[in-house]
Amino acid sequence: MEDKLKIGKDPAEYAKEIRFGGVEGGGSHSTLILMDGVGTPLTEVEGPETNHWALGIDETAARIAAMVQRGKENIGMPESVPLDALGLCLSGCEEEESNRILANAMREHYPNTAKDYFIASDTVGALKTAFDNGGVVLIAGTGSNASMITNDGKTITCGGWGYMLGDEGSAYWIAHRACKYVFDDIDGLFPAPKPISYIWPALRTFFKVASREEILPHWYANFNKTKLANFTMEVVTGCKKEDLLSLHLMKEAGEILAEHVVALAKKAPRALKLANGGLKIICVGSVWKSWIYIKDSFLNKIHDSNALDELSLYHLTVSAAIGACYSAAEKINWAFPKPYNKNSEIFYHYRRENYVKPVEKIKSQPVLVPCNTASGN
Repeated sequence: MEDKLKIGKDPAEYAKEIRFGGVEGGGSHSTLILMDGVGTPLTEVEGPETNHWALGIDETAARIAAMVQRGKENIGMPESVPLDALGLCLSGCEEEESNRILANAMREHYPNTAKDYFIASDTVGALKTAFDNGGVVLIAGTGSNASMITNDGKTITCGGWGYMLGDEGSAYWIAHRACKYVFDDIDGLFPAPKPISYIWPALRTFFKVASREEILPHWYANFNKTKLANFTMEVVTGCKKEDLLSLHLMKEAGEILAEHVVALAKKAPRALKLANGGLKIICVGSVWKSWIYIKDSFLNKIHDSNALDELSLYHLTVSAAIGACYSAAEKINWAFPKPYNKNSEIFYHYRRENYVKPVEKIKSQPVLVPCNTASGN
């Protein structure tokens, strides 16, 4: 960039020629945004999942390059001209060494995609979209993850270990838990905490099967995390019908998501917790669309933990790919105004001194009581 400016080009004119890209990549889909040097989004492209732990580095790189190529076509940018920088905020990009390997694969196999790269977890993209001075992001979509960036730029994480070792509170986790409750209850191994009278038929309908044995291929031979996670929509439907097990599953999800916040709050600097509105948390992912069913258990867990006295929950009003673009610009030390206040909005504010725990409504199904009962000492 310095070489072009040295030849006398007006900085404002040159800024409009700069091209940044940002990819928000999750376990089910990805979004690319291309932006110019003054921060104006130019185009948005939807693409498939881009988690390299599930796909492999080569396939992930190919998908990213294809999305960028489509974006260039949309704005009339020659394929041979690379972006000045590309930010990749992807699910699975928590580890520095694998991020370096992905960047090298992009440079080697797709040299015209971008001149430079910023690669980090999908949590970073959400945070960079919403806040300029640190905060927490809590992802609960197909998978789950939580991350905190402190005021001095330090990153602290909780979760994000994938479906084998984590994903607590995610749509996949809820679906898996629902299925396990049914299997264990029918086996007589562990009784489900609530009747399986809705969840078990819903599972059979969802998978188009008649028995538990017929469900097994979906969890093993034909495993598809995104498809399995979609069963959580049936759980939400059950909540609307006041099915007790469905409500219990969402309650558990709310509790475990709150535990992520508690874990990070215990490590948060005072400056973050004492900011105006308390600890700022960006909530990302489809599970948050069912806030009504996780709200009470989430807030009760926060309240009982005594880990913090105030927090504000936000959701993004734009794609987290915007934050990936911001990160790409920062990677090459290019600055422009960022409208953080327009990129997110608050949907719940918790303050300890004002919080009243809701009284749990007790619902039960009719129970048959034997006519002859005996009492023992």
